[in-house]
Amino acid sequence: MATIALTTQPAPSLWTKFITFADGQQKNRLAWFLVSLILHATMLVPVTFILVYSLDGHVIPCLAVSMVIFFANIVANMSGANTRSTIFLFGLSLLVHSVILIITVLGI
Repeated sequence: MATIALTTQPAPSLWTKFITFADGQQKNRLAWFLVSLILHATMLVPVTFILVYSLDGHVIPCLAVSMVIFFANIVANMSGANTRSTIFLFGLSLLVHSVILIITVLGI
């Protein structure tokens, strides 16, 4: 009876690629912290506040979520969490702020 052998490795998943990338960014922890802090403090939170207020969006829920994500990023970065956590939170923050802005602009 013949045996079939797998000679090629399966393609790495998106999660495996992210973990590999995040582990490789350990030497750039400070840069990730500074980019996250500066982008949140100067762009994401103020633009979200201005658009939600001026377009008469869902003020309390949107701004509460925005502030929780903002402080979660700050706490994770200042507490010395590993780069897997900080980069994931930063990406999650970008996604959440984008969803808030889309909901507000579309008037949903």
